[in-house]
Amino acid sequence: MKLSWQQAAEKAADLVAGWNAGEPGGVVLGFDRRGPRFAHAAGLASLEHRLPFTTATPTRLASITKHVFCAAVLREGMDLRAPLGALVPGLAPPIAAVPMRRALDMTGGLPDLGESFGLIGIPGSASLDRPTLLDLARSLPGLNFAPGSSIAYSNTGYRLAESALQAPFPDLLSRHFPEHGFAYPEDEAEPVPGLATGYWRDPARGWRRGRYGLNFSASGGLACSADTLMRWALRLMAGEGGTARLWEALACQGRLRDGTETGYGLGLSRAPLPGPPLWGHGGSLPGYKDHILMLPGAGAGVIVLSNREDTGAYRMSLEVMAALAGLDLPSAGRLPIGVFAEEDGPFWVESSGDALQLLGAPEPLHAAPDGTVQGLQPHLPFRLRVEAGGLEGRLGHRHARLEPVAADAPLDGRLLGSWTGHAFGDMARLDIKSGENGPELHLPGVSSRRLALRSLGPGKALAERPNPPGAYRFAIWLEQPNSLVLVSQRSRMLRFQRA
Repeated sequence: MKLSWQQAAEKAADLVAGWNAGEPGGVVLGFDRRGPRFAHAAGLASLEHRLPFTTATPTRLASITKHVFCAAVLREGMDLRAPLGALVPGLAPPIAAVPMRRALDMTGGLPDLGESFGLIGIPGSASLDRPTLLDLARSLPGLNFAPGSSIAYSNTGYRLAESALQAPFPDLLSRHFPEHGFAYPEDEAEPVPGLATGYWRDPARGWRRGRYGLNFSASGGLACSADTLMRWALRLMAGEGGTARLWEALACQGRLRDGTETGYGLGLSRAPLPGPPLWGHGGSLPGYKDHILMLPGAGAGVIVLSNREDTGAYRMSLEVMAALAGLDLPSAGRLPIGVFAEEDGPFWVESSGDALQLLGAPEPLHAAPDGTVQGLQPHLPFRLRVEAGGLEGRLGHRHARLEPVAADAPLDGRLLGSWTGHAFGDMARLDIKSGENGPELHLPGVSSRRLALRSLGPGKALAERPNPPGAYRFAIWLEQPNSLVLVSQRSRMLRFQRA
C-alpha cells in the first residue's frame, strides 16, 4: 500500500489552522513503524498559564481508554462468556444475565449510568465516588433492549467489568504493559502533571473550563500525550510490549443474534468505509475531544487530541487518513428538515438537513451508494431514506418507519398528570402540565427547572434538560396506558406509573 505522508501532513496542517493562537487547541500526529511522520499542533494547553499544546502534552483520553482496558482484561484472562451477575453481585436480574462480552461490545442493552441519572437531573459535574457509582449501577432496573438484538453505546459495562477484576486497573497496566506511560487519576480533582485543561465556549461568556465530577472508570479515565499514545498503538499493532495476539481479539467485531456484524469490537470500532480496514476509537469529556485511527495493514495511524469541545476529532482523523491512504470519504447526505417519530414506538430523529439527532445523539449525514443516508459510527448505526412522506430504514440495526411531526402538533392529553416511579432505588415523581407558554415537564433531581415539551405525536413528547456544555434531549413515551418511559439514545428503562 502506497501512503502519501506529504498529503496527510498538508491536510492535518489545514485542519489545525482553525485553532487560533490564544485559544485552546490540540495536535494531529501521523505515525508509522518508524515513529512520527508529521505532527501539527496549535493553540494553548492552558489559557490560564499560556502554555502551548504539543505532542508531549498529556490530555484526557476519555473513551480511547476502552481498548486499553480490554487489552488488560484479555491478558488477565477474564471469562468474557460469563454473565455479569457471576462477577458483580447485587445487579438486577436482567443486567446480571448479560454476558461480559456483550457488556463490552455495546450489544448488551445496558443503560448508560451517567445518561440515566442525567435524565432525572443529576448533572455530570456532580461529585460521585467509585462506591456510590457502583451502588447506582446495581440499582439500574433493566435493559434498553434484549441482549444481542441491537447496539447502543454504554459506559456501564466497563465500570462493572472493572469492579469485577481482582486487581485495580493501574496495577494491571503495570503488570501486563510495564511501558504503558498512562496516568489513571481517581477523578478530575487529582493532579496529572502537565495535563491540558479542557474548555468549551459559552456564546455569552467565552471560554469556560469543562467540569466532570464523577469518579473516572475504565470506560474513560486514562490520560497521556500524543507521543505516549503513539508508542502504545505501535506496540499494539506489532504485538510487542506484552500485547502479543491482542489486536486480533480487540478488533473482533461483535455480532447480533441474527448474525449481523456490528463493526464494534472490544473498545475498538471499524470505520465503515470501503478499502483497507481502519480501526480506532474516539473520546469525549467536557472540554476534550480525541480520536485515534489505525491502519494495521501498514502499521500506521493518526491521532487527534484536543482540549476544545468544538473539535470534530473523528472527522479530522478520517480526513487525514483518507489523504494518507488515498481513500474516498462519502459525500454529505441530505434529509428533509424536521422531526420524525415512530407511531407506536419510542424512536425519533431530528434532522437539520445535513445532520441528524438520533434519540438525542448527534451525527452528520453521509450519502450511501444505494441512495440512503447513513452515519459513520458503528455504535450509532442508521440507514434512512425518504419514503412516502416519512423516513424509512434501519436504526440500531432494526427496521423503523418514522412519520413527520408538525411543529405545532398538540401534546397528547394522555401524558398530562402526575407520575411516580423508582429511579435508582428512590421513589421519584414527574409532573406534566399545560403551562402558560405551553406544555411543560417537571422532573426530580437537583434542578427544579420546568422543561418545555414538544409533541412527538401520539403518546410521545420531546424535552431537553440543559447540561453544559451540552444538553440531555430525551423523549417521554407512553409505553402502556398508565406507564411512561424516559427515552434517550443510551438510556431507555426509567419507568413511571400514573399516580
